[in-house]
Amino acid sequence: MSSSKLEWKAYDKTPKENGPDWYWAVSIIAISIMITAVVLNNILFAVLVVISTIALFLRTLQKPRLVSYELTNRGLWTNKNFQPFTALESFFVEEQEPKLLLKVKGLVTPLSVIPLESVDSQTVREFLQDYLPEEEMHEPLSKRIMEYLGF
Repeated sequence: MSSSKLEWKAYDKTPKENGPDWYWAVSIIAISIMITAVVLNNILFAVLVVISTIALFLRTLQKPRLVSYELTNRGLWTNKNFQPFTALESFFVEEQEPKLLLKVKGLVTPLSVIPLESVDSQTVREFLQDYLPEEEMHEPLSKRIMEYLGF
């Protein structure tokens, strides 16, 4: 590999506008759950539902952040956070929607999904093959469902 590092920028999530219908649907579901919790004399759960719904609405108002990525011969920099190759098991580059999937050693976040919007996916693949084994992986179904629902 001729270059010792690859750099690109991408948004942390795809921008999606939630219309009024989405907010109404979430509100109706939250109110229904809250009423059920009160009827079942579970006030703490009702309060948790209210707080969660408010947090969800606030989260949807956040604009996507532009994240800087840098692959070096030591690992991956995400903004100011460093992840060494020794903390990673394998990688896979999706071609349809260009994304880099990194399998992380550990239990907390076993799969990192990084968008490859402004960099050639083949270049990323060739760079990583020198440091990590390539293993076919797919984006978790839960992440796809959350994106579809607008989260």
